[in-house]
Formats: sequence, structure tokens, C-alpha cells
Amino acid sequence: MKEIKYMMIGVVLTAMLATGCKKDFFNRPPEDAITAASYYKTAAEVQASTNALYAAPWFGWNTKVGWSISELASGNGRTYSSDVSAFGSFGVSNGNFELSAAWNSLFTVVAQANGILVNLPANVPSSVPASVVNNALGEAHLMRGLAYFYLVRVFGNVPIITNPLDEVDSFQTINTNPVTDIYKFIVNDFLFAEANCSPGPAKITGHASSGSASALLSKVYLYEQDYANARTEAEKVINSGEFGLFGIDVPGVGFNDLFRIANNNNAESILALQWLANGGYGYGNAVQASFAFSSAITQTGDGYGVLAPTFDLQDAYAAEGDTIRRHATIMLDGEYYPELDQAQGGYTLPLNASSQGTNAQIKKYVVGSPADNNGKSAAQSTGMNTYLMRLSDVYLIEAEAILGAGAGATPGAPGLDTTAATTDPTALKYFNLVRQRAGLNALPSITFRDIIKERRLEFAIEGDYWFDLCRLDGFNNTHHPKAISIISKQDRGTGTNTPPVVRYGNGYITPTDADFLFPYPATEVAADPNLTAAPVPYHF
Repeated sequence: MKEIKYMMIGVVLTAMLATGCKKDFFNRPPEDAITAASYYKTAAEVQASTNALYAAPWFGWNTKVGWSISELASGNGRTYSSDVSAFGSFGVSNGNFELSAAWNSLFTVVAQANGILVNLPANVPSSVPASVVNNALGEAHLMRGLAYFYLVRVFGNVPIITNPLDEVDSFQTINTNPVTDIYKFIVNDFLFAEANCSPGPAKITGHASSGSASALLSKVYLYEQDYANARTEAEKVINSGEFGLFGIDVPGVGFNDLFRIANNNNAESILALQWLANGGYGYGNAVQASFAFSSAITQTGDGYGVLAPTFDLQDAYAAEGDTIRRHATIMLDGEYYPELDQAQGGYTLPLNASSQGTNAQIKKYVVGSPADNNGKSAAQSTGMNTYLMRLSDVYLIEAEAILGAGAGATPGAPGLDTTAATTDPTALKYFNLVRQRAGLNALPSITFRDIIKERRLEFAIEGDYWFDLCRLDGFNNTHHPKAISIISKQDRGTGTNTPPVVRYGNGYITPTDADFLFPYPATEVAADPNLTAAPVPYHF
């Protein structure tokens, strides 16, 4: 397993990773890098030790497989690209390279977080203030918990690893742990982070705060259908005043402004990956290279348009009259963007822009050329943060938690009652604030389906909708009739390349229950056959 093979033993901006499995490797320090024994000696070193948790280890997940899972599987996006198209047709095999990238990247985050948790307490001197040490440990717990939150939603049962050194001699016989134990582990990590991370505002440093941990806890509790705790944590965040909604609490800006490099670490950003635009491949945000329609946008030779919005996503925005979020998320033919190619007066998407057959392209996370961003973009790399959570998510969690509790739903219930409704004023307040920012009318009552639809329009191309579909039928449920019904009606097909577009009606897919988790990578099963054995309880 890659988490056993790779362990961080010293960090400045990036970690020195151990690349072998032999026990004697861990018994001698590397000769060409800072070691744990010589690091963590000052407050500045301890604070810097967590920097790497916000970038490079996430690169494999962020660059391609993250959006392949979340946008292709959910029906938000489509592609002809052969390396990832199977994610949209539910045909991903255990030999898929990008599937391995998901496993490797997320377990590398776990490994680097574990490196801090193992090495920092053993090597930090008493001269470093306890608050600095506790904050760093809190950040490591938070990022480890977040990596597991993705892992459990993608793969289901996975191994819980807290110290790779314990597994050096037995990495080929590690069992997975049950989903319920993994969620308990995640909650424990976030509770530690909430108690030990410094108060915000997080935007000052770009690092997690205790408020970031509270927000993540609210989301995990929501997935578990623990609505009382989800509401408690959401209200901690809302009442703290640490964060603010762009265009509502923060005047003079709007939804589109969230996705400009100049607004990184803004008031709405609860947690985000911090990319270095000019740090070289692996250290910047590479998604613009895939999303941008052409090099006329990026002006760095990339811009491949390998992801495009489905007709179904286009229809979802049109049905709500949601032009503000749609314009900031997907580009329709002939649309103008003054923030792109500014030197030439802006950019207009050509009428025949149909790289993936739906006569539309992706805008979210497409930020333009180096000249458009004060030099903070380059080939295969921009400095645009990747949002891991925004305040609007907490607002919608608050609304859903109130609705869930009012509908009598309990933890572990067999799914969301999509017909249950609420007129609770607090739920409506926060739900409608998100709609107000989008220029939409307030709703006088809301259902679960209203919330799920709102979440789709708010967070499309941000890695969320697939996981919302997966939880429609209940926490840790293996039967997905509600989600299958939605997906089977999505137009994921193609059409003519110029307007007026004629749709071919060739993209309807009906998944099975087995398609809601992805297989373990074949290389990992070959290295550890116990991955496919029955999960064993984790000893807390």
C-alpha cells in the first residue's frame, strides 16, 4: 500500500517521502534532506510543517481523478478522453490509472499527516509554545480526516492507518475497516482539530482554523444523518462571524468573483488547497489545462477542453433561470467574459465550441492567461485555490439539518424523504440567502430535493454532486433507487456542433447499485490481497 510506502519524516513546504518498504530504511536518516530529529525546533518550523498538507499531496486527486469521479459519474460533465470517460459510463475497471491516482493521492495525504502526528510530538522542544504545537497537530488531524472522508465515499471500506511504522513488516496483510468505523475515525480527527486549531479567520494564513473543523464536522454529521449534531456544528460556524458570503455579507462582489485568483482565501473560503502557480508541475492547480476550451484562453499552450457540461447540467440551470451561477460555471456559445484575454478586450466563446459534443464548455476554475492574473498562472498550472468547503455549503447544511430533524429522520435511516418539506424560518433564511446571491426568488418552503438541486447548481464542478447522489438513499446504504432514478433520466449524450443544437439522445445510462463505489486499484490488491477480505473492526 502506498500509505505504508510513503511516510513524511520532515517538512518545509514539501515533505521528504520515504519510498521503500524495508525496515532498515526507517532506521537511518536520509543523507540529503532535513530529518524529523533536526526539524520542529522553532515555532516557525512547526508552523511551516503543515504547509505541504495544502498542496502537493492532493495534486493527483485534484488534477484529474477528483473531477472525473465527481462530475462525470454525477452527470454534470462528459468527455471523450479515453483515460477517464469510463467514469461517466460506470465502466471503471480496477486497472484504471486514474483510479490508482485517487488511492495514491489521498493516502499520501494520510501519510504526510501521520508523519507530523508521529514526529512532531517526539521532536519538538518545550521552548515552542504549546498553542503552536497543538495547532499544527490539529491541522494534521483535519487533513487526515478529510482525506479519509474522500476515501470512504469513493471506495467504502478502507484501512485506517495512523502510524506507517507499525505496518512496515506487515503491509501485505492489512485489512480494511468498516465504513461506520471510518466515519467515527473521521469525526474524532475533526473533533481534535476543532479543539486544537487556532480560531480564525482562516483567510489570513490560508490554513485551517477551528471554524474550518466545525464546518467539516457539520458535513460529516449530515452524511451520517445525525441532524442534531450537523445543525450544532453549522451554527457554530455561522454564529462565529469568521466567514462571510460573497455578495451578501461581502458587498461589491458576486458568485463569479469567488473563482478569481485575486480573491483566494476570501471571506467565504472555509478550507482550500493553496497552489503555487509558478512552482512547476505538481505544485500548481492544473485543472485549467483540462477545462479551458483552448489556448486562446490560457495563452500557455494548453487548454484542451477535455471536460464539458452535459446537456442535463445545462438544463438544470435553465430550469431555474439561474444565469448568474451558470455563467460562472459553464460557458455557452457566443458568451463574453471580460476577465479572460483582457489585453484583447475580453474573450467570447466561439459558436462552434463543442469539444465534447454538447456545444458548451467549463468556466469554473478557468482563470485565463498569466497577463490576466498578474503572472499567477503558467502552463499546466495556476495559482487558483481549490475550494474544499465554502460558507454556502454550511448554509445549505443548516437548512437540511433542520428539515431532517423536523421530518423525524434519525441516524442510519434508510434514506432522505424527498417529499418532506419545511417552512422553518431559520432553514428558509439560509437556503434563500444562497439563492439570493444567485439572483433567484426565495422559496416559501423547501424539500430535500430542493436542497439537493440547489447544492448541484451551487457546487457544480467543485466535486460535490456525485457524493450528494450517493447519500440520497441513506447513510452506508448499498441500495440506491432514488439516485438511480435521477441518473437514468440525465441526458449525457451529444448533439450537433453549432446552434441551434440538435440533441442525438444517445447518452442515457442506468447504473446499478454496485456502481456507487469504485473498485480497489488492482495494483493495491496485488500488493495486499487482504483488501478484498471482510473488513475488521477498528480498535479505538
